[in-house]
Amino acid sequence: MIGVSGSTKQNIGKIVDDMFDNIALQLIGDIPRLRNKKLAIISMEHHFGLANLFVQAMQNKVPNALEQDLLRGLLASTDGYIESLKNKTRTNITERIDGRIREAKLKGQKVSEADILADISDEMKKAKTHMTAIVESEASKLRNLGTMTSISRMAASVGDDDPTVFFSVLRDNVTCKECIKLHLMPDGVTPRLWKFSELKQGYHKRGEENASAFGLHPNCRCTLVYLSRGFGFNEMGKTSYQEEGYDAYKSQRK
Repeated sequence: MIGVSGSTKQNIGKIVDDMFDNIALQLIGDIPRLRNKKLAIISMEHHFGLANLFVQAMQNKVPNALEQDLLRGLLASTDGYIESLKNKTRTNITERIDGRIREAKLKGQKVSEADILADISDEMKKAKTHMTAIVESEASKLRNLGTMTSISRMAASVGDDDPTVFFSVLRDNVTCKECIKLHLMPDGVTPRLWKFSELKQGYHKRGEENASAFGLHPNCRCTLVYLSRGFGFNEMGKTSYQEEGYDAYKSQRK
C-alpha cells in the first residue's frame, strides 16, 4: 500500500519548516541553525521581537555580559518550543494525508484536493492555537525576567541582596482568580509581597503556593514591581512612604 511519496513528504516538510522558521526569526532574531537558510521576513513592526521586549523591561538599559547570556538562554528555550511544535505539525500533516491516501486506495477511491486541503487546514489551526500559547507565555516570561534584571540592578545599588517585590494587578472583570490569590492579600486590594528568592523560576501550575517570575499564565497582565525600603501600602493598595527602616514584607508576613 503506497501512500504519500517521499518527494511529496519533503515538499510538505519544506512548506511547514519555512513557515515556522519565519515565525522563529521574527520572534527571536538571529538563530544559528537558520543562518544559512534564506527566508522572507515580513513584519510591520520596527521593534518586534522577544529580545526587544526584554530590553524594554530593563528600561532600555544595555544588558551586560551576564544579562546577555541570560537573554540568549531564554531565546534558545523559546526556539526549542517552536522547533518542537514545527516537527509535530510536519509529522501530523504528513501522517494524516498519508493515512487518507492509503484508506482511499484500499477502497478503490480517489482522494479529492478538497479533502487534503481540509486536513492541512485542520492541523494548521491546531498549530496556530499552540503557537499563540507559546508566544504569549514566552512574551510574559521575557518581560518579567527583564523587569527582574532591572530590579536586581537597582537593589544591588543599595545593598539589597534579596529584593522585596510585588505584582501590580490590573483588576477588572477578566482578572483571573489565580492572580488575585497569589498577587493580592485576602482583602483583594493590598499587593502580596514576595522576596526574589521565593519566586518560582519556571511556569506556574494552578494550585502552587508561590508566585512565578514567569507570570501565572499566558498573557498575564500583572507587572512585577520593586518595593523600596521604607515603603509600604496605603488603604487603596498604592505604594506610600512609611518611615525609615520600615519593612513591609516582615509586617505582612507576621
